[in-house]
Amino acid sequence: MTGKRVLLRDVVRDQLRDAILDGTFQAGEVLHDAELMEWLGVSRTPLREAINDLARMGLIEMEPNRYTRVVNPKPSEMVMAFHTLGVLHGGAVALGLLRLSPERRREVDDLATLWMAAVRKRDMSGIRDSFNAIFAICAEGSGNAIYRTLLGEETYGLRYLTIMGVLARLIDDRGWTELESAAGQLLRALAADDAEAARVAVERAHLGWITPDEHDAR
Repeated sequence: MTGKRVLLRDVVRDQLRDAILDGTFQAGEVLHDAELMEWLGVSRTPLREAINDLARMGLIEMEPNRYTRVVNPKPSEMVMAFHTLGVLHGGAVALGLLRLSPERRREVDDLATLWMAAVRKRDMSGIRDSFNAIFAICAEGSGNAIYRTLLGEETYGLRYLTIMGVLARLIDDRGWTELESAAGQLLRALAADDAEAARVAVERAHLGWITPDEHDAR
């Protein structure tokens, strides 16, 4: 039996997607076909197919015969995307937490502790990394393939919009206090094996510290 065929457009799409998400290509940067073709070693057809896929994901915007560029989100768009991710991440915890093996539960507990430490240090990279790891474990443990797909391929655009360095500049002292309180709430919910309380804490961590209207004009 042969494995699933990997299309060149998918390989190119994944390479470009990762380059956007890791900051190789900056927000608002114009992308030129000739340069990308040389960098990736591909022809125009798979490149344009990949770019069309990334546009549907919300990572790239295009104006025919004018430009192809990385999306440059407004602060209000970032906040709304973060709010949306909060609902999805909360669902992952609600669906998966109590289905995890003891070993995976300990991993989640350890990651939640790391998350609290990162919040106290105002370390946005640490917050992002520990958050993402918690939700990946819970989504995997949910046993729900549809939800795992939704949290994966379909949320790249949302994740890109939540540029942590920019979000960090939007958080005031009240917001950091709220975020630390949510982190403590999650730790208590985990200790009590309370998946619903954990979901509430996770959503609060995404929703409670800033509203879209606060920074719309920045």
